[in-house]
Amino acid sequence: MITIHKSLEKSWHCIFFLLGPLAYFSVYALWLPILLILILKIRTFIDIFRPEGLVRLRQYSLYFVLPIFGGLSAFWALVPADAVSTAVKFFIYFLMALFLGMVIKNAKDYERQKIFLNSAIGFLLAFPFVVLDVALAGAISGPFKDWYAPDVYNRGTAITACLLIPITLGLYHYNFKKFSIVFALLSLGMIFGLYMEASKLAVTAALITFCFVRWKSKSFWIFITLPLIITLIFPLFFVSPFSKKVQCQIYEAKQSAMHRIMIYHFASNNILKKPLLGWGMDAARSIPGGGKKLDTFKCLKSGGIGFDLYLDGSNLPLHPHNAGVQIWLELGLIGAILLIISVFSFIKRMRIELVNADGQAALASTFVCCCLIYNISFGLWQSWLMFAMILVGSILLMLSSRRDEKENHQN
Repeated sequence: MITIHKSLEKSWHCIFFLLGPLAYFSVYALWLPILLILILKIRTFIDIFRPEGLVRLRQYSLYFVLPIFGGLSAFWALVPADAVSTAVKFFIYFLMALFLGMVIKNAKDYERQKIFLNSAIGFLLAFPFVVLDVALAGAISGPFKDWYAPDVYNRGTAITACLLIPITLGLYHYNFKKFSIVFALLSLGMIFGLYMEASKLAVTAALITFCFVRWKSKSFWIFITLPLIITLIFPLFFVSPFSKKVQCQIYEAKQSAMHRIMIYHFASNNILKKPLLGWGMDAARSIPGGGKKLDTFKCLKSGGIGFDLYLDGSNLPLHPHNAGVQIWLELGLIGAILLIISVFSFIKRMRIELVNADGQAALASTFVCCCLIYNISFGLWQSWLMFAMILVGSILLMLSSRRDEKENHQN
């Protein structure tokens, strides 16, 4: 048994091949590659339980304050059980991220090379099946799903957008230059060829950020601080409702955008009711009135033709589709500040690891991409997205120099 484990451990980098197929065809199983890596590299964690390992672990204690505060919110949460279960999951996800980070930091150079290669191959093999399935209106995935819609691959394109720059850069650094170009172009083709507009916006912003930070390294903290400030103050923009004329104009341009604005308005007004501590972790789905259908009223087009502003949705579905609104709504000002501090601290630590200009530009651009995805499309505590972010962070960390290489560089 030990021999088999050692044999499998040598090939742990092959697990990253699963990223592409899982991102598009089984996104809720993104925990699997993380778990497999942690099992195969379990010897790495033995050091953690030694005195010096526990001292290192204390350096990361700040990251556990937010889930602990989320757990404490059960005392005032609408649904205490939801607050406790989400906080426990969040705590475990942080532990998984730390352990995986330790594995990545100790990875040998040839292992990092194969991780980038396997990750890219996994995505490139998934792409043709996705395109064919969309062309055939779900004929391939249909037998395995209860339903099919053109946006079924939105989560996959979001993950592709977040991983585009780190994987492309890793391939390029390991002299797979032509392959890196092929990967980048095909990934962009998937992102812009499918239906998720948030991914298109996010990857565009990421590419612009990469160019700016690579050109002017001093702009790094601008691209980190600005999204965090916007996230913190975002609910303030939606406390007062837009005029009916503006609502009609937005609705005529894009119906889903109007629905999001109505969600933000409803959530922002509920934030004002409990601004300091919020309604409790994971309480967004339980806010009173959240399930009420949105109002319908008459609008007038520019040509004088009338139409009904009708939104087929509720005031607040499962989550507000915005990280800033959700953290304020559920954990109040204290939770929002804790989230900002945790993210800022994480970026600062990652920047220390990514010492070269390309790595820091990749960090800033990937952060902007992930931030936009979180603030437009998905819920803050969704497990699949947290697992995806753990894997994105791991890929990013592989752009850093190994510990021994850093020491040689410094000497």
